[in-house]
Amino acid sequence: MNSTLLSILGLSFVGSVLGLIGGLALLFNINFAKKFSILLISFAAGGILAAAFLDLLPEAVARGGESVFTFALIGLVAFFLIEDFVLHFHHHEKHGHSLKSAVPLLLFSDSIHNFIDGIVIAASFLTDPKLGLVVAVATFLHEVPQEIGDFAVLLSVGFGKRNTLIAHLLTALTTFLGAILTYFFFAHSQNLMGPLLSLATGMFLYIASADILPELVHDSHRNLRWRIAGVFLFGVALIYFLTKFIPD
Repeated sequence: MNSTLLSILGLSFVGSVLGLIGGLALLFNINFAKKFSILLISFAAGGILAAAFLDLLPEAVARGGESVFTFALIGLVAFFLIEDFVLHFHHHEKHGHSLKSAVPLLLFSDSIHNFIDGIVIAASFLTDPKLGLVVAVATFLHEVPQEIGDFAVLLSVGFGKRNTLIAHLLTALTTFLGAILTYFFFAHSQNLMGPLLSLATGMFLYIASADILPELVHDSHRNLRWRIAGVFLFGVALIYFLTKFIPD
């Protein structure tokens, strides 16, 4: 196994399996996870937006020209449709039959999401190793708070701590599948890198703007607004540092 593939698999581990740390925090200390989840979400929003604008989009433009803006829009719209019809379908189940009936769909949606993450991480690394690092970090930042919510759903329906952990480890493995497929099918297809990176940009922008930012401005977090703003800016600063000061 060559060093490029090993690096991609390592970054995929950071973006997926390591992201389970949020769920593990919930397993061992529910109060701690709930207390800090909103700050983790804010940190993730800053990191994801910075990665999209400072790294992914400029690299996509360099690779594919102005046409990448169209692909970025397609990525944003496509991810909205995927999330609306698949990834968030389990939320509607809460108002229907039972939350427990939505568990298989929740795990399936996590698998799809992680598979896409693997594609994005691998494509980014094949374009520029530093870009791959930034994208993996941004993915990790998003996964930590998301896993807290997903673990909470499974625990609330009596899934059990052991089964909850095993289920999420299995869904995390689809990140490696997406990364490996991208490595073998796109490593020598440089013309696809620009559109693929721009699709990833649209996906990141949707995650931050539709999933995360609305949660940060909720009235229930009014007493934490300065902390939320501070951690948000720290997330931006972290990605800026990785982008500007980490050697190529």
